[in-house]
Amino acid sequence: MTVDNLLASISIKPDAKLPEQVIQAEPLTFKENFNSSHFMFAHNLAGHPLFEIPRLVELADTILSQGRIDKIQSYTSRVPVEQKWNHRPGIKQITEAIANIGESDSWVMLEDVQVDPEYAALLDKIVTELEVLTGKPLRQEMTWLGAYIFIASPNSITPYHIDSELNFLFQIQGEKDMSLFNQNDRSILSEEEIEKFYIGDLNVANYREENQSKASVYHLQPGKGIHHPILAPHWAKNGNNVSVALSILFYLRPYDLKARVYQVNSYLRKLGLEPTAPGKSALRDRIKILALGLISDRRPKSKFAILRSGVLRIKSIERRLKKFTNHIVKKIRFLSN
Repeated sequence: MTVDNLLASISIKPDAKLPEQVIQAEPLTFKENFNSSHFMFAHNLAGHPLFEIPRLVELADTILSQGRIDKIQSYTSRVPVEQKWNHRPGIKQITEAIANIGESDSWVMLEDVQVDPEYAALLDKIVTELEVLTGKPLRQEMTWLGAYIFIASPNSITPYHIDSELNFLFQIQGEKDMSLFNQNDRSILSEEEIEKFYIGDLNVANYREENQSKASVYHLQPGKGIHHPILAPHWAKNGNNVSVALSILFYLRPYDLKARVYQVNSYLRKLGLEPTAPGKSALRDRIKILALGLISDRRPKSKFAILRSGVLRIKSIERRLKKFTNHIVKKIRFLSN
């Protein structure tokens, strides 16, 4: 089926009704485990028209028509678990890949889908429910918020990686097995790996087969969801059907500041020191946060800059110093001839 024919078949009303309640869960589970342990929950989005393939093709077209090509990532879907994201073969015909997702061997991520009012309404509703379930004023602490949709062909692999966001993932169509690891187990994820990640190496986490026995494996079906704490390593394998999932992702200010501690520690480690890990000394953490805060943007203009504006400034200074040093060396060599 062509994309044009698929779009013509859309019968979704522009005001697709949202469930009266999206998340079905006990508040105690959310309060006790929020951003500390991964856990499953139930939801009422399975089969919702906002996540039918024709509607998702329309959504992708909307994003592309706004010139936001950077908000769509598309790759071939059959890759090894250990495959690095920056080495995954890409797919250029995005809407065609989604329209024919059952046969296209594709993995597509639509970012910040709240640019469409219907998805914005859903995002707002879910965040409201999360505030009630966690008992936390999440909106007051949020520094970034987004809704992502993942569309994948049968038997797709989502390679092993870590994320800087808190994640509530809603499985809406198809099934997958999600392997989630403990973000606090340093035999799985080392301090050095976390430091490099926050400096900007987003592919630093390495899958090791011998650690698989330490994973909690969750079987996700339509109507089930899972919470990922920040930095929790994970990978996923889809079942024999097309998979569609929604992720509600956000940053919270306290964890943004913790990222600064890791960043300062990375530079201290480069100097040959053994930095104190976050949480071991409140005073040292505070000093590191304040030090990097002096050169961080007060009003960062991008998601990447929220966590890494200070690092970007340091790297800029390093480049200028290197350029200046090279210039001086050339001058000295010229004068000595």
